[in-house]
Parts: sequence; C-alpha cells; structure tokens
Amino acid sequence: MNPSLIFRVSRFIRFLLIGLGKMESEHYLFTMSEPMSDVAVYSSLAACGWQPNYLGYVYKGQIYQCRRLVHRGRHQYHVRCYQDGKITGHFEIAPEYDTGQHLVGVDLRTMNKQEAARLSDDIRGLQEKLERWP
Repeated sequence: MNPSLIFRVSRFIRFLLIGLGKMESEHYLFTMSEPMSDVAVYSSLAACGWQPNYLGYVYKGQIYQCRRLVHRGRHQYHVRCYQDGKITGHFEIAPEYDTGQHLVGVDLRTMNKQEAARLSDDIRGLQEKLERWP
C-alpha cells in the first residue's frame, strides 16, 4: 500500500475516533489585532517560505493552515489561522519523514515565544509593506 494512502486512512480513522473540536486551543499562540482574509494570510506567509498544508485536520472556523519544514525535512511547524484572528501552531515530526511518529505525536509541542514572534512577524510583514508602499 502507498505510504501516502496509509497516512490518509490513518488520519481519517483518527478523525472518527477523536472528532474535531471548535479550535486547536491547546496550541493557541496569539490573536491578530484585525482578522485577515485567507488570501491575505496565504500571501503573507507564502512570501516568507510557508507552504499550504493540505493534509492537516480542518477545525471549525479555520480559514487557512500552513507549515514550514525544518531540520532537513524531519520536523515541521504547523500553523492554523481562524476567522476570528486566532492563531495556533505547533512543532512536530513531519508526516513524510515518519508517518507513525507523526500520528502518535513524537516531538509534538506548542511553538515557543520566539517561534510565535517570528510567525507574527511573517504574517504582518507583507501587510505592513503594502501599507507603506500603496
């Protein structure tokens, strides 16, 4: 069986067993002063090297999720953005590196203050540039 298919089936089974909550509140980082549209968030983060994450769970109110691979693709930062401006994010094993470890949460932790500050700068970066250079 294809590893990608195994991952998708495992993710679906996990969804059925756990379900999806209102928000990934255990990895809450900050709330934007003004909520941005999904296109604005995507534009800001893509310009800073973040890539869309199509494999992650989608929570209620979520407008966008992305990730940044680190440590030669072994780990990733995974970020979710919500309609109300809330941002959640965590660090974990990348699913492509080891699907089993990813699913059981090896190295899973909420992003620390420095990582959250850099993410905030990445989100606001393009918006501030556009405001300065109309």
